[in-house]
Amino acid sequence: MKRILVATDGSDGADRAVDYAAHLAKDNGADLLIVNVISGAGLPGDIFSRVTNAQEVWLKELFSSESAQLLSKARDRARTVGGGAIQLESRIGDVAQTIIDIAREKAADAIVVSKRGAGRIGGLLLGSVSQKLVSLAPLPVIVIP
Repeated sequence: MKRILVATDGSDGADRAVDYAAHLAKDNGADLLIVNVISGAGLPGDIFSRVTNAQEVWLKELFSSESAQLLSKARDRARTVGGGAIQLESRIGDVAQTIIDIAREKAADAIVVSKRGAGRIGGLLLGSVSQKLVSLAPLPVIVIP
């Protein structure tokens, strides 16, 4: 293994996934790619379709700021384990498909996710997302309880 992707939303489960992925990367001499996907789909009434352009820009900036904070926290957590290089990636889109897309683009050898996520904002990782990843990803997916 050369690169391990771990998806985080800042939840306790995602923290466990980051810990596991960091240890796995260290044990295999692999780089770690920490990903957060911002999805508006879980918000009431698909909020991005109901707001003005200015409001959409503001919301995306807010979500991007939240994502940057989550990724920074996850990077700090992974650094305590030690190991190789750590990269961060934040995107907006369908969570499962975006994780798969990033894994392909970055040539990840495995995806690590938590079983369930924190909620609607900042990288929604619900059970349905981890299930989609297990079903659709063209590489191994490790689901952390």
